This record gives sequence, C-alpha cells and structure tokens, in this order.
Amino acid sequence: MRCLWLSERLLIEEAKRRAEIYENLLSYLKTAYYVVKGLDKNAEIYIFGSVADKRNLISSDIDLLVVTDLPPEIVIAKLWENGITDPFEIHVVKSETLNLYKQRTKLEKVEFPVRT
Repeated sequence: MRCLWLSERLLIEEAKRRAEIYENLLSYLKTAYYVVKGLDKNAEIYIFGSVADKRNLISSDIDLLVVTDLPPEIVIAKLWENGITDPFEIHVVKSETLNLYKQRTKLEKVEFPVRT
C-alpha cells in the first residue's frame, strides 16, 4: 500500500513540475535561446511537434530543434546546465538538415531581442 501511495505522490509531483514548465514556457524558451546564441550567434532555434501544433498535453515533450555547426553534446550539455532538461527533447542538427525538418513538420522559429 505504501508503494502505491509513493507512486501516486511521484506522479503528482511530476505533473506539477511539468505544469510549471508549460506555464512558464516562454521563459524557458528565452533561456534556451540565449544559451544557444551564447554558444553560436548564428544558430537558429525552433520548436516543433505537439507544442508547435498547439495540441500538447501535460505529458507531451517539448521538441526543440537547434541548428548549428557545434557538436550536439556541447549544446545539450550547456542547455542542461541552464535547466533545459526533461520534458525538453533537444535535437541538434547542421543547417543542411533543416530542410528535412521543414518538409516533415511545422517549425516555429524561436527569437528574442538581441542582448547588448
């Protein structure tokens, strides 16, 4: 019985955590944008999948596409260090792969003002 109670508690906490992320999605996207731009000023960032289609649920992941020549592990590690973790699903590709994504899914470019 205790195990069931603990499982329910963990599920509730995870739902609350994800709800907080979705409620503050713009702030998380802004963080991701500035982190990536700090690594590569020419990088582009997009969201896609259920979030871009406006059909996401609280259980949905948040697909983030980063277009850069940097190695994926560098970009992902820096994003993780700055709190961009689960439920974000981070895809790092080179610019020549961007057209494949554009052909297959709706992409919404993430942009914020340039910091001076």
